[in-house]
Amino acid sequence: MAKTSKQERAAREAVDGVAHAAKKARKTAKKLPKKIARPLGDAIDEAREAAAVSDKRMRSSPKKVAKRARAAAERLEKAVETAVRRAAEKARLRAEAEQAETAARDAEAEAAAKKTESKERRRRAAQAEKAAARAELASREADDELAAALGEPGADDPAAQEPRRGASAVEESAGAPALASMTVVQLRARARAAGLTGYSRLTKAQLVRRLS
Repeated sequence: MAKTSKQERAAREAVDGVAHAAKKARKTAKKLPKKIARPLGDAIDEAREAAAVSDKRMRSSPKKVAKRARAAAERLEKAVETAVRRAAEKARLRAEAEQAETAARDAEAEAAAKKTESKERRRRAAQAEKAAARAELASREADDELAAALGEPGADDPAAQEPRRGASAVEESAGAPALASMTVVQLRARARAAGLTGYSRLTKAQLVRRLS
């Protein structure tokens, strides 16, 4: 059996190395997107061809075999690095796009929520305003009913207003003691008949002062 020369052993190591690199590159290519992995095909084929060397050629041209195998392995390594880098960049861009899309959806949802909240506030304000108007109307109607029950003219009775103004001089002569003996409801009725405004929020003492 012929002895293996040093050059032949180096050639076999180079061939084994490129064969292993081709096998590893094929596994890597399967994990990458097809479009990115496609250029790896040529480099893998070249590496496999460099590894497919007959024993006869290995013995006859070990230097050429080793040189070709090392060159193919180097090109394959660079191709794999490029493909992996491109895949990582694509994944990063995809992640950023997804984050931007999520942020846009969140912002849109927040804007819609604020718009709904604003509408709700306006609706509640309108309801409160209507309730206040109804309460004021009810208060006036109650005052009118009380004035009618006491035999006094209401605010909406123009014919009764003139005599009431004439009677104010008599009431003024009676002074504050006569007013002080009246209830708040009666004082409010007097204030309404006298054409005063804002009387519904006044206390008894304030009503007496206004009517004095």
